Amino acid sequence: MTTTAITINLAVDRDLQDLMVDLVAGHSGPGMEPDPAAVWATLGAVGLARLTAPEETGGSGAGWVEAAALLRTTAAGGVAVPFAETDLLAGPLRRAAGIDDSSQDTATVAVLRADGLARRVPWAGATGSVVCVRWADAGYEVADVPTDRLTVEAVEGISEVPLGSVRVDGNVTWSPVATHVVEDYVLRGALIRAIQSVGAMEGMLASAIAHTTDRTQFGRPLARFQSVQNLVVDTAAESVLARAAGDFSSFRVAVARSVVSQALAVVVRNTHQVHGAMGTTHEHTLHRLTLPALQWRSEFGSAAFWERHLSRAAVASSMDGPWPMIVEGTRIEGAASAYLHAVSGLSRHD
Repeated sequence: MTTTAITINLAVDRDLQDLMVDLVAGHSGPGMEPDPAAVWATLGAVGLARLTAPEETGGSGAGWVEAAALLRTTAAGGVAVPFAETDLLAGPLRRAAGIDDSSQDTATVAVLRADGLARRVPWAGATGSVVCVRWADAGYEVADVPTDRLTVEAVEGISEVPLGSVRVDGNVTWSPVATHVVEDYVLRGALIRAIQSVGAMEGMLASAIAHTTDRTQFGRPLARFQSVQNLVVDTAAESVLARAAGDFSSFRVAVARSVVSQALAVVVRNTHQVHGAMGTTHEHTLHRLTLPALQWRSEFGSAAFWERHLSRAAVASSMDGPWPMIVEGTRIEGAASAYLHAVSGLSRHD
């Protein structure tokens, strides 16, 4: 089957983008510790907290492009908030399972193993509820469980985005959901992490430019040194390349995760070299950009995971297959299900 290539315009309304930038600026910057609860309240006050949820459930009914802009803007500002988990991950699962999605509180998603435990769940313990997903018989089930009815154990992470292990012990109400809905959750999550990483890289670039312009060494701005210029230019090039890498299809998600992961390694290294020892201190805001991005890089499948599935698809398509796969975006079969089986501890035959 031939698939028509699609070009997506990622630009949003200028006023909306300015609103997002101003909102994030009010919760970030030197000397200010972003408060996720305060950020969430501000998002809710201006109609951005549940940006893509249908209007009939209290959402704003916006699309993926607007959500991507908010993801990039918050990440670029180093502002941690469970917008992606609540609006883009938990919300679609609730609606697909016929669960009430009108709550204005935060949520996250946990894919459970057979023993009822989910490990390293982003924002676990810091949201109002957890949308739990489990394999049952020949399909998936979903339950929306208030956090205070779960056993949540904090897990040490590398960034200020909290992680926790989640266990479902008591009786909860489970609702069946189609397998493709849960697989779409994986693809959506993988793309979200790529977009957030791109936003963080844009923030790193802005920080590097400001730092090299403002600080002097040997009587002249750092930006005047060719070695520093090369680092900043490489950072800018990698950031632009990463931003151009994909949309919501299995092929483009895999490409985005690979490209963004490779670019992120360069951008983080270069940005820290530009900032020097100052950038490693807690007082500097750089850690709000680099550490979440490094944490995001390993969530919803590592770069190696997605590259392995890309390679298998290319090999399976025979000698003439890779070029059509690139220009037409051939579906990468089995990646989402492989991730779900790995996380839930199931064999591929379950």
